[in-house]
Amino acid sequence: MLTSTLTHTPAWRRSPGCWLICLDLQRDHVVPGRPRYAAENAQVAAACVRVLGQARDAGWRIVHSQLRHDDSAGWPRELFSAPIEGLRPLITEPVFFRRGLSAFADPGFASEMRAARGQQVFLVGFSLADTCLATVMAGIDEGLSLTLLEDAVGAGATPALATATRLVLERFVRLASSRRIAAQGLEVTS
Repeated sequence: MLTSTLTHTPAWRRSPGCWLICLDLQRDHVVPGRPRYAAENAQVAAACVRVLGQARDAGWRIVHSQLRHDDSAGWPRELFSAPIEGLRPLITEPVFFRRGLSAFADPGFASEMRAARGQQVFLVGFSLADTCLATVMAGIDEGLSLTLLEDAVGAGATPALATATRLVLERFVRLASSRRIAAQGLEVTS
C-alpha cells in the first residue's frame, strides 16, 4: 500500500540537525548598475554557493527568504529579482516572499522556523545592515541559536555601517567564516 506524503514526516523533522537560512540570494545584488550591487558581492555569492552545496550534501533543512518587489515596472524588475545562478532553491527547499525587512515578517517563514528551535541555524545572504540584522533579531526573539557566516553575507552598505552592524550582531549571535565550516558534517570548528 502506498503511503501518503501528507502523513510522512520528513527526515529533517524527525532528527535534530542544522538549518540554513538563505536571505535575498537575488540577481539584484550581483548585476552591475543595479541599486543593491556591490563589487564584493561576487565573492559573497561564491561563498554562498559553497555553503549551500555543503548544506545540501549534509541534508540540512534549507529555507529561502526573498524580498517581494511590488514595482509596476513589470518584467525588468522580475528579472533582477530572480535567484542568482547557482543559488536557485531546489523544489524541496521552501521559498518565502516578504514585504518587510525581516524574513520573520512572512508568517509562513516564522512558522517554519519554529521547528528549528534547539538546533543550529546558519545564515547567509545579502543586505547585512537591514535584512540580516532584522532577521537575526527576530530569530533571537523566536529562541533560535544563530550563526552568521560573515564571508557569505553581503554588506551592501558603507564599510562603517557594515562594521557597526557586525558589532551589534556579535552580541547576539555567533560569527564564523564559511571556510571554518568543515565539509564533513558541517560542524563549526574551533
